[in-house]
Amino acid sequence: MFGFGKKEIELTPKLALVVGSIYMVGADGELADEEMGQLISMFGGDEDLIQNGIDYIEQNSNIEETISKIAGILNQEQKEVMLINLLDTLLSDGETAESEKELFFAFSKAFGFEQSQLETYFDVISKKNNLSIFN
Repeated sequence: MFGFGKKEIELTPKLALVVGSIYMVGADGELADEEMGQLISMFGGDEDLIQNGIDYIEQNSNIEETISKIAGILNQEQKEVMLINLLDTLLSDGETAESEKELFFAFSKAFGFEQSQLETYFDVISKKNNLSIFN
């Protein structure tokens, strides 16, 4: 209504993936430089797309409503791919904060996935990230 120059950002499936990824990397309350670098890499260096994601989050601060909106615009395959990407982000540093797990399960529940449906992905991504076996 009174955006004062801020254009309302339309949530598209691609932007939904960006928004979800930003939420996941910031689930611990911080968006560190390394995490921003991961986002830039994940989205092919498209900093404008990432900025649109940040702007969308600022305009739509209720995370539960945003997750619901995302669930409403994605098809089943997009939901599955987004969950796999969020899980990969969640497991990438080898440490999982409780807030990250809660966020992931909020997405999976909104998307209609049971935890048992995601176990294979969890196992594969955990194995992929287990680089300690090369020490």
